[in-house]
Order: sequence, then C-alpha cells, then structure tokens
Amino acid sequence: MDAPFVYVVKFWVHPNGAATIMHWLDSKHSAEVVAQPGFRSLRRVKLDEKSADGWDAYMMIYGLESREALMRYFESPAPKQYAQERKPFEHHLRTDRAWGEIDFRIG
Repeated sequence: MDAPFVYVVKFWVHPNGAATIMHWLDSKHSAEVVAQPGFRSLRRVKLDEKSADGWDAYMMIYGLESREALMRYFESPAPKQYAQERKPFEHHLRTDRAWGEIDFRIG
C-alpha cells in the first residue's frame, strides 16, 4: 500500500450477521468508499483474534492521498448514507476507527 495517510476501521461481526455484512461490504460499500476523491486503495484483513464473546475481527485499511481527503470524505454525505445502510445489521456489527499519517516505512 503506497499512500501517505491511512484510515483504519477495525470491526467485529457476530456470526449470525456475517453473511449479510460481508455481502454489503463486498458488493457495495467497499467500492463506493474507495471511489471517493482522495482514496487510493483498500485492504481488508481477517484477524486471527476473536472478541471475548466470539465475534470475528476484521480490519479495513484505506490508503489516502492526504488527511484533507479524509476530512472531505467525513464532511460529505457519504458517511451518513453508509450509517443508514448499516442500520439493519447494527446489532451484529461493532466498529472502531482511527487514522493517521504514515511516519515510517520499510520497503
């Protein structure tokens, strides 16, 4: 991933909601987010860890051209739209978000 800035979404999925959530991510959401101005790439990682209550853990790592690109995304209508789209399966999904500038790189 060659981007100077990243947006990381770590999320946990309840086994009963996994199929619906992953379908939404793979068929709609992921491509729409990466198509936003300033987004360069996306990697999803299925983490080996599970939550204490058995939910599967994942991490989405978005590469962006700048902090400003992410702030423009946050201020756009897109996050509100995605929040509405998530509502039907909110009780099967927990998220934690972080972002920052790449400050060290090897390779």
